[in-house]
Amino acid sequence: MSVAIRSWRKTGSRLRAQDIERQIERSLAKRRSVDPRVQIVILVMINLMATTPTPAALDIAGVVLAAATLAYSGRWAGAAKWLVGYAAVWVTATLCSLSADPFFVSVGAMLMMLRKIYAVAIIATTLVSTVRVGELAYALQRLHIPRLVIVALSVVLRFFPTLAAEASAVLAAMKLRGIRLSLGNILRHPLRMIEHFAVPLILRVSVVTDEISRAATVRGIDSKHARTSLYELKTGVADWFFLLGFAALTLVSAVLARDSLTLMGLF
Repeated sequence: MSVAIRSWRKTGSRLRAQDIERQIERSLAKRRSVDPRVQIVILVMINLMATTPTPAALDIAGVVLAAATLAYSGRWAGAAKWLVGYAAVWVTATLCSLSADPFFVSVGAMLMMLRKIYAVAIIATTLVSTVRVGELAYALQRLHIPRLVIVALSVVLRFFPTLAAEASAVLAAMKLRGIRLSLGNILRHPLRMIEHFAVPLILRVSVVTDEISRAATVRGIDSKHARTSLYELKTGVADWFFLLGFAALTLVSAVLARDSLTLMGLF
């Protein structure tokens, strides 16, 4: 994604504008990701692909291309973990399908369903981890998405990272008190784990939700005017490569499925 900085020549303080511009340039120099608009379109296409009975080779191509979008954003380790996880799911599903035990057959069927939506999870993770809330809101506005949808998606995208941070803080506080959230403790003392982890987390989430709504109101999220942005989103060569790649996979899956579109391609 090529991101250009808007002109600050019309600002009241030229010195302050130049300082802001330099800070943004330093931030963008360390950061690269697929255009948010392209990621949204890809997410829609990969969901459509997941609902068609596609060959295994097409599913593998979708997962590899999805991991490539994550690697392009500089998250090579994350992309490698996703690919290793996909290989583990594939092998486990294959072994379970060879078993005569109904339990393992059921597990294999569930893993096959997970295999179909694996690429969707990768693209969704890439979107959440590489796109800032302001960029997402601006991209959705450029796509002429209704304002209510933009507000909802912006709040959701901001909420989950905050929820993870709050959960980490609660776990750290539990460790200071000598309490560890482990599977053994959950099985032996379920009520105690709920008291020490779930209750504080729920209380913090209620406070954070209120804080997010207030911050959004202060920033004019409910304003009727068109949103402005520090960045101008421009589609680059890599964006077109990923977009055309996923479009080709979606088209091929639709042609192969024809009139046999089924739920998750399992029936």
